[in-house]
Amino acid sequence: MTAGNDTAVLVVQDEDTTSPADVAAWLRDRIDGWPAPDVLLIGVVLGELFDNARRHGAPPFVIELVLDHWRERLVVSVRDRSLRPSGPWRIAAGLVLVAALSERWGVVSQGRDTTVWAEIPFRD
Repeated sequence: MTAGNDTAVLVVQDEDTTSPADVAAWLRDRIDGWPAPDVLLIGVVLGELFDNARRHGAPPFVIELVLDHWRERLVVSVRDRSLRPSGPWRIAAGLVLVAALSERWGVVSQGRDTTVWAEIPFRD
């Protein structure tokens, strides 16, 4: 992320005007200067989380990047408004990829909001 900022947030109010490419450009601006393999890894994880939110939820989508210096992690999360009550999660290909690329991931549902997050360790 840029110059001392430990948190970056993007709120997507309308899925028709903000494309996955727009989100990817926003991410690249936030992690400008990071090593190319990390940029690719974070981009894939965020892309899958955003795609999952668009498929199964409704705007607003809240994308958050949080640097956890103490635990040496970047936490990537996407929150959406659920279209229906949250039921048992079926893990499809996108979340299998998130699980493989992150150290941990999970889902938090509260009321009509669902947040899917992933922790990506800093690389040496």
